[in-house]
Amino acid sequence: MYRLLLGFLYVALVVYALVDVAQSDDEDRHGLPKILWFGAIILLPLVGSIAWIAAAYVARRRKGREAAAPWERAGGDAPAGPAVREAPPTGPEDDAEYMWLLEQARRKKEREERRREAETDDAPDDAPDAEPDAEPDVDESGADERPRNGNRPTDSPD
Repeated sequence: MYRLLLGFLYVALVVYALVDVAQSDDEDRHGLPKILWFGAIILLPLVGSIAWIAAAYVARRRKGREAAAPWERAGGDAPAGPAVREAPPTGPEDDAEYMWLLEQARRKKEREERRREAETDDAPDDAPDAEPDAEPDVDESGADERPRNGNRPTDSPD
């Protein structure tokens, strides 16, 4: 029973190491080609698998520390120079998100203009135009129908 369990763990370790090598970056492999790691794992399965897992762990841990802020790094193995960061956009035309929003606003404005033109084209020309300076309708009592200064139309003006 224990031999079966040990055999299963042995095979699982080798398969895990092979799959991990296949999916690794060049930095994780310390610059060695994948074929060399595959060979080490297949020819020396236990030693090669353990060596790969240890090397990948160290590389990924180092990569994580370099990406971390200086106050999050542990002690003395911090990189010598400042981390290289992407420069922020210097102007609005360098910011892709801003340019996208600007393009969306332009398209929306064009759609609204086309909609307004279509509405004016659909409106009948025989409709009588109301005079813009026409006096408001006044009922017999002389009171204006519109509310003024918060008064209700039924209130009498003082």
